[in-house]
Amino acid sequence: MIDDKDIPEEVKGDFIPDINPEKLFDEKEYATIVLGDDVKHKKDIENADLVTTLISNKASREEKDEALIALKSNNANTFLIKAIEKTKNPDHKAILIAACWETGLDFSKDLQTFVELVAHSHFNVSFEAFTVIQEMDGQLNEQDIKAGLEKLKEMQSENQIYIDDTIEFLQQQLNQL
Repeated sequence: MIDDKDIPEEVKGDFIPDINPEKLFDEKEYATIVLGDDVKHKKDIENADLVTTLISNKASREEKDEALIALKSNNANTFLIKAIEKTKNPDHKAILIAACWETGLDFSKDLQTFVELVAHSHFNVSFEAFTVIQEMDGQLNEQDIKAGLEKLKEMQSENQIYIDDTIEFLQQQLNQL
């Protein structure tokens, strides 16, 4: 522990003497998503703050709704996909996947990402990925749909519930082309 007389006067007001390191890694207290060194632009920093708001247990529904609106206005598709890929906590991952359809952004170009997430072992991750696929407003091309169907059939034994539903949905989309 640091003695108060070792701290310079100009920083005493900013110094927090007793930080319990275990508390910093308590998922109920803090939510951490490591986005890596590629977060350099002001918009990426803002998007990181918005994502943190979404996964925070302390943020109100209004704050989360505002974060979704801001992510949409920032066209944060790519940022959200990267955050989903890097997030290890399945509850946080599910929240970020839900943000994809809640923002109303078009993720049709990311169909394969969500196809793979449908097979996730965590129910909410799988469910939210299936919802994103169902809510895609952009035109899905035949090649992407066929690739998605092929991937789903390969993964079919992993998470039967949403894989079967996703296969049926994509088959309907293919038949409409």
